[in-house]
Amino acid sequence: MERPQINVKFVSQKISKIRWRPRKKQSVQSSNTFATGSWDDEENKLCLWLQEPVARGGNQDLDEDLTLQEPQLLCETRHPGDVSDLCFITDDHIATASSRGSVLLYRHQSAVQRVETVQEWSVHRKPCTCVSSYSQDCLLSSGEDGRLALLAPGQASPVRVLEKADSCTINALTFLKQSEVLTVNSFGQLKLFDLRQNSEDPAQIFSATEDHWALLCVDKHPGQLHIVATGSQDGTLTVWDLRQNRFPMTTLDAHQSSMWEVRFHPYHAQHLFTCSEDGSMWHWDASAHVASLSTSRGGGEGGVGQQSPWLGLETSPKLEINSLICNKSLSVNSLDIEGGLLLCGTDSENIYTICMPQLG
Repeated sequence: MERPQINVKFVSQKISKIRWRPRKKQSVQSSNTFATGSWDDEENKLCLWLQEPVARGGNQDLDEDLTLQEPQLLCETRHPGDVSDLCFITDDHIATASSRGSVLLYRHQSAVQRVETVQEWSVHRKPCTCVSSYSQDCLLSSGEDGRLALLAPGQASPVRVLEKADSCTINALTFLKQSEVLTVNSFGQLKLFDLRQNSEDPAQIFSATEDHWALLCVDKHPGQLHIVATGSQDGTLTVWDLRQNRFPMTTLDAHQSSMWEVRFHPYHAQHLFTCSEDGSMWHWDASAHVASLSTSRGGGEGGVGQQSPWLGLETSPKLEINSLICNKSLSVNSLDIEGGLLLCGTDSENIYTICMPQLG
């Protein structure tokens, strides 16, 4: 494996969330723009950045031949409260969750490099912790009040509010399908909601452990929607098989403190990334396990689809775990991966850009 090249940019703000602009549909070209949100400042900001592609010199075999440019600030705007979460809903529209209980929608005007507020929904009585989108017409938010609010850009009132979706804080959520949403809460539960139903009760509830460590983050497998990964307050990584009612999870000891984010690579799902309050960021590489599954089944990746390398990992010796930040900093709060470029934002007021050529 080629040695990752790392660029560290000091940005004078604690980064709470970082997200790549999505790659355009049908495009093989990676995105070169990302957004960050800050927290714990007198004036928090939403910022847009340009990350130039990695250039390679004449010698294709030398890692040192890679040139990783530092990101350049394109534009920024004030944000009311901490940025608890953010997501792109189109190429130029970004939704954020605010610690003041609101969800905000911004538009990036790339022609003049300006970002402006388009809409604000005051839908939560307590801090809003998470926001996710299925399409440009469908946003979902939640927060410390346990409410789920379904929002539509251009519509002032929520499309639907599930007042009693949870009795405790919902820390993160993600769409499985347009009508199915997964949430994780402070009681250590993973809940599946079917938005087609009139009931506010979840369709399924999964519990990680009897200790009820809070679940803080969730991400779905990009190709197998029954597989999701969560991170907990005690640093444990849990991989879930939603098809199983009994013992649906694989738990792995990971970080020494809260795991703030977990992300599958969107195009190479045998790679997974986690970051933690303990200042670490890890790359979980199941490539060797994929190869062994393929060999044992006598076929290519098509045969692996029935047996994911992420299930049953407690007994697998083929999982490689690599630390991507050697010198531990303050908390690493957020990460995102696009092609061969991994981003992370920290409480040390740095943005790390890590070039991983084997994933590009």
